[in-house]
Amino acid sequence: MTTPKTQKDTFLTSEGDAYHARNKAHGHAADPVLAMLAAAGLRAQSVLEIGCGDGWRLAQLRQLWNAECHGLDPSAEAVRDGAAKHAGVALKQGTADSLPFDTARFDLVVFGFCLYLCDRADLFRIAAEADRVLRDGGYLVTFDFHAPAPYRNAYAHRPGLYSYKMQYERAFTWNPAYAVVAQQLTTQAGPNPAAAPDDRLAVTLLRKDLRSAYPDNPYRRQG
Repeated sequence: MTTPKTQKDTFLTSEGDAYHARNKAHGHAADPVLAMLAAAGLRAQSVLEIGCGDGWRLAQLRQLWNAECHGLDPSAEAVRDGAAKHAGVALKQGTADSLPFDTARFDLVVFGFCLYLCDRADLFRIAAEADRVLRDGGYLVTFDFHAPAPYRNAYAHRPGLYSYKMQYERAFTWNPAYAVVAQQLTTQAGPNPAAAPDDRLAVTLLRKDLRSAYPDNPYRRQG
């Protein structure tokens, strides 16, 4: 019996490159992630972007902050293109469920519009890996679809794959160490909070604060 290919396998072997080829010519002038980070006044020394494409967003953050920038993407072609275009940005081929970085390595971790294509069985592992590499006191950004309830659509570009829509910040906010700092609803065409669920996106900025997540028992009897 043949084991079905996971979406991860398909993106690592072929669809990641196809996705990159379809999207690499698109402009990035009004990026909502960069706008969110600027509005929050953030400045990070070390950044990881998961689903980074050719690293165009990281290149801008490196220029703005003089930050150490690392990116991970399933497309080998995107990694090669980025290495040729963006000197000083370190890119690797890989996926969100296994991050090849040390614990507490980054001040900022960004999910760059990729979670909707990840295998559902990997979501806990993906959240755990992002939490592992993000230092306490650091920030995390999710940029993805933002549906009122979880559902899936057939992936338009490859039979047998799906795009999964939900509120991805909830993969972290169940944990009291993570709190939403800011959130902006938008669409691929620009801000529109009234957009239909299938078009609605959100960029969400969260802060990790493990030290303050568990205060002393407020219910303990005094005296």
